[in-house]
Amino acid sequence: MSNQYPTLTQMGITSFDNISRYQLRREGRADVLKIYYHRPKGSLLSRSKKFTFARPKSLGPVEFQKTEQWHQLEDTSPVLRQALLELHTLLGSEVRTDDTTADTKKQLLADLEHMERVMQDKLDELRRQIEALK
Repeated sequence: MSNQYPTLTQMGITSFDNISRYQLRREGRADVLKIYYHRPKGSLLSRSKKFTFARPKSLGPVEFQKTEQWHQLEDTSPVLRQALLELHTLLGSEVRTDDTTADTKKQLLADLEHMERVMQDKLDELRRQIEALK
């Protein structure tokens, strides 16, 4: 199966059957691809992997860089583009490509709830460690 997805394999992804979805976002001067996996409860394997692809240094005037036209001109990494094509092929119709406000809001709320759970678990762990020191 790795021959079918050479870019993903090169990125270190081997559990193709366990990929549930992916998310692409922009952070500063980089594109961030996050791949999520189906994992059974209690699994020690990570539930996601994050890959950062730097964008090329800009050569245009600063004023032009702030415009929408500039963002459309910027090019993403060819490795990222190929990885996205392979992910789309791998997940097929499971991936929704519509970018509606409702879907974005739903995803943001889900990310917020996930972050709250992670933070609460970390706080609980720190409290247990403090109690163990007494």
